[in-house]
Amino acid sequence: MPYLFDGVNEKGLAAGLFYFPTTAGYMSYNPAQASRTIAPWEVGSWILENFATVEEVKHNIGSVAVAEVVFQKWGFVPPIHYVVHDASGKSIVIEYVDGKLHVHDDVLGVMTNSPTFDWHMTNLRNYVNFSMVNVPPAKVGGLTLTGFGQGAGMLGMPGDFTPPSRFVRAVAYSTSVLPSKTGDEAVLQAFHILNNFDIPKGAAREEQRDGHGNPIADYTLWTSASDLKARRFYFRTHENSQIRSIDLMKMPLDAKSIATISMKGPEVIKSLNP
Repeated sequence: MPYLFDGVNEKGLAAGLFYFPTTAGYMSYNPAQASRTIAPWEVGSWILENFATVEEVKHNIGSVAVAEVVFQKWGFVPPIHYVVHDASGKSIVIEYVDGKLHVHDDVLGVMTNSPTFDWHMTNLRNYVNFSMVNVPPAKVGGLTLTGFGQGAGMLGMPGDFTPPSRFVRAVAYSTSVLPSKTGDEAVLQAFHILNNFDIPKGAAREEQRDGHGNPIADYTLWTSASDLKARRFYFRTHENSQIRSIDLMKMPLDAKSIATISMKGPEVIKSLNP
């Protein structure tokens, strides 16, 4: 399908579409505005096809209407919100709630799913005690208590797969890692952070089962990172944890048709026996 759910353009702008259940509320469709109305899943492509920076997106996102449109292959209107990053390090989150457009500056560069972005930012205040530094021993009466080991500064961090918990962990890890010296180091660092959000099959299930009696389980289909200065897209999949990359600047940028590169392929387990 000719739509980008996760991508980067030749100007170093990246956009991602994130599931936004129970919260997304798009604009009402007005036939008089049909020429500037797009479907929710077209927003990412529209951004990457037209703009080079976050500031440009902020200035122009209000020029389109995003209406409720059924995605035929799924049979429903997909609830989505959007994150946009550029090579300068700026980020914004775009949400449609109760029929209105909301654009949030994302100074931490972090995003997950529902509820709204401003709710997640307020929720961070519940974790003001977190520190990347281990807590010192505490004296209780005549007793000295010490931590059990590394990581005592982030004791109590939520570890479940819900969006609020993932948001907190993403902020904690992304703001605490040591700076990278090169783009390659930064990409590897990003994937180490993202390891903490990999949902294995079966760990997050619905109560219902499918038509064959199998559990309906959500899991991580793919994980990606983008080097916005080098214009490279990196990814790994559920079936293959090897990090693979596409260098956009080595692709024909003025091509008349869409080039397709498969993400499929199994993991290759290398034996080290002599």
